[in-house]
Amino acid sequence: MTPRSSRKSTLRLLIATVMLVGTLTMTGCVGVGPQTTDDPVGITINAVARPLENVSLMMTVKNNMSKFVSDVKVEIVAIDGKPGIAPFDLWLESAPVASIVAPLMPGKSQSLTLVLQQKTPAAIKAYPVTVRVSYKDADGNAVSEDITGAGVITVGNINFLSKGIRTIIELLYKLIPNYGIAIILLTLLLKLITEPFTRMQFKSTVDMQRLQPEIAKLKARYPSKDDQKTLNEATMKLYKDNHVSLWSGCLPMLIQWPVFLALFTAINNYSPFNDASFLWFPALSLASKSLPLATRFIMPVLVGASTYLQSITSFIPGQDHKQMAFLTYFMPLLLGYWAYGFSAALSIYWTMFSLFSAGQQYLVIKRLTKGMPVPAPAAKSKKK
Repeated sequence: MTPRSSRKSTLRLLIATVMLVGTLTMTGCVGVGPQTTDDPVGITINAVARPLENVSLMMTVKNNMSKFVSDVKVEIVAIDGKPGIAPFDLWLESAPVASIVAPLMPGKSQSLTLVLQQKTPAAIKAYPVTVRVSYKDADGNAVSEDITGAGVITVGNINFLSKGIRTIIELLYKLIPNYGIAIILLTLLLKLITEPFTRMQFKSTVDMQRLQPEIAKLKARYPSKDDQKTLNEATMKLYKDNHVSLWSGCLPMLIQWPVFLALFTAINNYSPFNDASFLWFPALSLASKSLPLATRFIMPVLVGASTYLQSITSFIPGQDHKQMAFLTYFMPLLLGYWAYGFSAALSIYWTMFSLFSAGQQYLVIKRLTKGMPVPAPAAKSKKK
């Protein structure tokens, strides 16, 4: 029979993984590519943003002809039927143009990205986009075509939690005019607010660990497979008599998750960060992959190392660490890999969140496990 504590850890892991994938999906990190138009060089544009966010235009270009084309350029010429790119602005580019360097073979597609920004909040609506596609055909002739309705930029509502977090960031920025420091202070503030839930979560885990000797006795009393029902009933009675709930450790995670998701949404593409430098980042909106090689991997390493520290400080004395191997080793590597494409603001938040959590976990677990006996390691058998 799988130990209850192991099942509980596995359940928490599944919940965290599903929620993390859901976050990435809802925020546009994971998605399905749209269909291109039927023009000789077809294109489609799709972008979703909220007020005061950067707009990442995902453009898919496809050669629908039987011969290759070259020097393909896509230029935005009108938005919402009006010439230009208003109500959006340029950020990293000097013109609203994206190009394909290599020839585009027949039937092949290529994705392009053009990032716009909102210096002022755009109205909540759908903005049809008209583009001009220019290229050279296989005979070297220059061709240019305007495609109306190539796609839309959808500006939607921001949830009240994310809006509240942005308000707090702006208040902190007024006190200390540095967005990087504001993010660190916000992270500390959120950790203080969610501290009771963290303490509740670890109290449940510690209570489960305290009962492991009693559970071992029950297993010794009911060793047969025919006694599994009786063993389960006795185990549940043991939990009930000691006021331990199997769900009390997962409930705090479910309560805190909307706050984490709202924070991710609030700071990931926040336009005011475009002009905010911090440490080696010229802008908090930039991702590590956009930096020079000398500083490109600093933040991903910090994200992975802080996540690892957070994992090892969550161990309860006497707990089977093998059940936490995935969280301990794989998750830091995975998050470090993702951090390569995260904005600096999001990477700074996650690093500080992990460091604050590590310190908090160490103090909470030390207080909860004070005086709790640690099971002695199994004695090694002597060789004959």
